[in-house]
Amino acid sequence: MLALAVCGTGALASTPPIASPPAAQASPLLPLTAPEVLKHVRRSVEWYRDLTAVEQTSLQGIDPLARGQLQAQALLAVRLAFEFGKAAEDILGREAQAETQAQTQTQGARQAPGAAGGVKAGGGTAPPAAAPTLPAQLARTSANLATQQTTLTSELAAADARLHGTRGAHARATLAKQRAGIAAALQLLQQIQSNLDQLRRFQESAIAGQGKPPKGLRAQLAALERSVPELSAGSGPRAGAAAGTMGAAQPSFAGHAASAALPKSNSINFQPEGAGIVPLIGQWYALHRNRVQLQGAIDDTTALAGELTATRSRVLASARRLLGSGVAAIAAGSPAQLASERATLEAASGQLRELSSVILPLSEQALTVSSAQMTLEDWRNTLAAQQSSVARYLGIRIGILLAWIAAVLLVAEVWRRMTFRYLADARRRRPFLMLRRVLLGLALILVILFNLVSQVGSIATYAGLLTAGLAVAMQNVILAIVAYFFLIGRYGVRVGDRVTISGVTGRVVDISLLRIYLMELSGGDLHSTGRMVVLSNAVLFQPTALFKQIPGAEYLWHSVTLTVIATADVEKVYGTLESAANRVYDTYRAAIERQHELAQRFIEFETAAPAPEVRVRLTDAGLECSVRYPVVAEKSARIDQQMLDALRKAIEGDEQLKLVASGGMALKSADS
Repeated sequence: MLALAVCGTGALASTPPIASPPAAQASPLLPLTAPEVLKHVRRSVEWYRDLTAVEQTSLQGIDPLARGQLQAQALLAVRLAFEFGKAAEDILGREAQAETQAQTQTQGARQAPGAAGGVKAGGGTAPPAAAPTLPAQLARTSANLATQQTTLTSELAAADARLHGTRGAHARATLAKQRAGIAAALQLLQQIQSNLDQLRRFQESAIAGQGKPPKGLRAQLAALERSVPELSAGSGPRAGAAAGTMGAAQPSFAGHAASAALPKSNSINFQPEGAGIVPLIGQWYALHRNRVQLQGAIDDTTALAGELTATRSRVLASARRLLGSGVAAIAAGSPAQLASERATLEAASGQLRELSSVILPLSEQALTVSSAQMTLEDWRNTLAAQQSSVARYLGIRIGILLAWIAAVLLVAEVWRRMTFRYLADARRRRPFLMLRRVLLGLALILVILFNLVSQVGSIATYAGLLTAGLAVAMQNVILAIVAYFFLIGRYGVRVGDRVTISGVTGRVVDISLLRIYLMELSGGDLHSTGRMVVLSNAVLFQPTALFKQIPGAEYLWHSVTLTVIATADVEKVYGTLESAANRVYDTYRAAIERQHELAQRFIEFETAAPAPEVRVRLTDAGLECSVRYPVVAEKSARIDQQMLDALRKAIEGDEQLKLVASGGMALKSADS
């Protein structure tokens, strides 16, 4: 037995290489070839993967149960495709094996007369018998080793029984040696069996495609089946899976798919009636993209259904031919003929059962694919309705936006017309037009913003926080902008005005939204220094005052102070000084009064016309007299000189009026 085992394993080393299989052709029973069967199964797997990608897409309005049902239908269709492939492979494999055995028997019958000498009758050498393939040799050797292992196990048990019943030492030693030999032989057989198992696994892995492409329909089907892990995860009974496609899905895989798809379905809760234009456009394009993807899956499903129909029609045609011939034989034959053709009829029944194992998976797969197609079409209709609703609300939103913009522009135009109609003064009209432009811009921004976005509350919160931060960071800029509207008000500042701001006197050159530009003036006659002073409008809110010349009043106030002896008559001093000042003032009175009339237009109450004023008060040094009089800015120096000469002559002409030596006369310019 040991020699046989060793010879059996040694024969494996001289195994000839595997011959390439012949070209695939349809069997007499099944009108399909192995490549056609493999193509259909592979096509079903690709369809399942594409459908899984569609099912995982986030679609609003799709019921989670519908997602789980679609996943169950797709998985059941793939499972039925593999059942069809395995059943077809069984038929093709049995017919190929029967054909090989028939060829082997025919060759053996032809070689029988010259088998002893290995020479044909014609004197030539007989061709050798076809060498068995490696899987067949492994199977035959494994069977022989199993038989030998069973025999050795029985002999070992018998040796143990004899050794247990023997009492003599010599006999027990002999039996122990025999038992040790049998045990060694059994151990060797087990080691050989282990080596054969490793060799068989290596051969199966090579066929299955580990390291090289799989060979044979069975190996290729196994490789495809391993590429779909869901099949092994959901290995429930096929009847339960079929029932799941009609109603309650099989819990082993459909429930898992539904629970996995549930978060995807609830992840989107889009409400078009409260959405803005930008989210509506994004949702419309997303729905359009999903519809295109869904339409591709529907077209793919339709193509697969057409292929299923064509394949099933070919197999059904073969079954009809077989069934027709059997029915005809039964109808035409007598009981004796039926008894004689019993083997033929039983063979036909077996062939029908084999074809049924192929037809039933195809039919169930066609029904499942049809159900999946109906589900996809329902989804497409749902997406079409959603896209139509989004488009309708998008049109409404755009219409509302255009209506609001038209209303804002209409109000702005009415504002402009009323401003030009009721405000003839350009100075008073300017702030209203500026305010109109600011409010128009803000209104358009708010209208567009509130119509483009959806989450108005979030935007308002964000805008509030942003505004607070900007108010702190840009407080000087904001103050300058606010001060601008105060500066251009009714009693505000305009170009050409003479103002004093923060101790700087100048003439206004320009007023912008943030700054005011002054041409600096200096000296008693307020001549230009040639420098431009740029100040922020925010200086208006500083504690220092803003001095502004009244519009139209370009005159200045000067004063002359002198001290006379205390014994002089006050009334006489007053009259003398006032008469002298009025004589000088009369030379330019018309220019001052004209400017006063221009200034009166900007003041709502009546004011006295400017004229020289004399004030007298008693001091320790004597009577201090102050003569205050208006002067034209361009002629202030000449007027001051005339006023001093007139006052001096008036004092010197009266003997009772004498100047105090320590007081004298003093002139103060720009005393406004």
